[in-house]
Amino acid sequence: MRALIWFVIMLVSVSLQSTVIPVISIGGVRPDFVLVVVISAALTRGRETGLLCGAFGGILQDLLSAGPFGLNALAKMLLGLLVGFFERKVNQGNLLLPLVAIAAGTVGATLVSALFLLSYGFGASIPALFLQMVPTIAYHILLAAPVHAAMLWAKRRQASNLGG
Repeated sequence: MRALIWFVIMLVSVSLQSTVIPVISIGGVRPDFVLVVVISAALTRGRETGLLCGAFGGILQDLLSAGPFGLNALAKMLLGLLVGFFERKVNQGNLLLPLVAIAAGTVGATLVSALFLLSYGFGASIPALFLQMVPTIAYHILLAAPVHAAMLWAKRRQASNLGG
């Protein structure tokens, strides 16, 4: 049941990514809303949820993408897993943490994407990927606080429903 809920969350995230996000792009730079959700889910729920959300969201993005299949799934699964290891080691109420995590996650996703593109012979598109990284980090930081706050609210609500 929990996997189905996360699948629906990632389906909504990918839907927003493909419909609303292109409207708010500036200069061709678009935030990766799915990445923000995956990192926030991993920080609040742990590595299993991060890996699961990364797999669901990445595969759904790959199905809608014209790029090499597996690029989004690989990057998001790895980041969901790695960020999820810090779930129990951090203060869940600290809103600075998701900002730092999303900045680091964006750099990590860019590096994974660059390695993936290089291995598939698309090395010419790597400079553009790195040029868009800084504005993308700025977008992600703007999205991180409300997304993370929503994840914390949902976690607290679930905990109160289970306890009460």
